[in-house]
Amino acid sequence: MRAVLVAFACLLAAACADTPAQPGGATLLAGTWIGDGCLSVAGEGCDLVVGCGHGRFPVPAVRADGTFDVDGTYRVEAGPVSTNPAPPATFSGVINGQTLTLTVTPRDASGLPGPNALHFVLQFKGPGGGCVTACV
Repeated sequence: MRAVLVAFACLLAAACADTPAQPGGATLLAGTWIGDGCLSVAGEGCDLVVGCGHGRFPVPAVRADGTFDVDGTYRVEAGPVSTNPAPPATFSGVINGQTLTLTVTPRDASGLPGPNALHFVLQFKGPGGGCVTACV
């Protein structure tokens, strides 16, 4: 009977070792994600370009459930570009297969038109390439 209990305890411990709530230790796939914008992911960080908007953030750790959130910066860069540091923003996302739903929430939205949170859907297109800012 004791051997059965020990075996059951070992089986239970092994089953609980990798629960969905644990961080998966994965990161966003390096390369280019395109769709509602363009996200370039490389070892040195992530660059988001959406029209005249530009965001930067470190490569986030993706949890086992495919979600992440990380702090970075985001600003709309139309006309003369400010030399001041870009305002802070939070980038949160959900990865489902090759699709990334990314939400950008500026901490000071006073300089942004429209909603305070911006939502983008991007598809992974692979390595290489990069994102080009369309505005000057």
